[in-house]
Amino acid sequence: MLALIPYFTIPIVEFGPIVLDSWAILVSLGFIFGLEVGRARGIRLGQDVRDVVDSALFIVGMGFVVGHFVHVLAYNPHQLEEQGIMALLKIWAGFSSYGGFLGALIGAVLFFKVIRPRPFWAHADTVMFGFPFGWVLGRLGCFTAHDHIGSLSEFALAVDFPSGARHDLGLYEALWTMVIAAVFWGLRKKDVKPGFFVALWCAMYAPIRFTLDFFRNTDLGGADVRWLGLTPAQYGSLAMFLAGLAMVAWLRTGGGEYVQPDAPAEE
Repeated sequence: MLALIPYFTIPIVEFGPIVLDSWAILVSLGFIFGLEVGRARGIRLGQDVRDVVDSALFIVGMGFVVGHFVHVLAYNPHQLEEQGIMALLKIWAGFSSYGGFLGALIGAVLFFKVIRPRPFWAHADTVMFGFPFGWVLGRLGCFTAHDHIGSLSEFALAVDFPSGARHDLGLYEALWTMVIAAVFWGLRKKDVKPGFFVALWCAMYAPIRFTLDFFRNTDLGGADVRWLGLTPAQYGSLAMFLAGLAMVAWLRTGGGEYVQPDAPAEE
């Protein structure tokens, strides 16, 4: 079977010191889109818009910082030997998605518990509700930049790379995240407990991400760190899925109070 998707490259545009590429543009648009979706939900739930916007900025910022640290420490430790501490300080030079998730968790705890104390799960769930909508565009950015080239394949959705038809894991993840975003949207008016959308993300995202990492390429010379046969992201997927199951059990046994979107505020 021939690959359905032809290989393509999108030119990088430079305006003096400003460099625009498809990845950066789509990630930026994804952040704006996800923030707007989360902001709209926060308004429906009667939350202060400033809390939603400020927390999202802080959480995403922490995600990028920790995501880069994990990218270096877990996947490219040789960069520390070659560049020293500068490898960690070049925050823009590579990211780990699970490192980003860890950074986002740390950021949420710091923001809602320390910086601006608020009911944690109610506000964290609002930020999480908008996240898949932004993640779709972010992963499409990875697809346009071909950041996650997979193994050789005859799958219909493989990309016809110069080295042969291959899985593009950024594309696959973007497609699955579209499904998650559609489910979130379909449940937006349901009465749910704070933490519901965090648990749902863990349950829907982690198993697919765990599976996709088996299709990473092993022949192109990129970082392919494995511990006991699994990638760091696969261990992250296992931890995320177990955390999601724990949250489901907590919610089912009485954790949190139900949230009613669009319900009139109590006097």
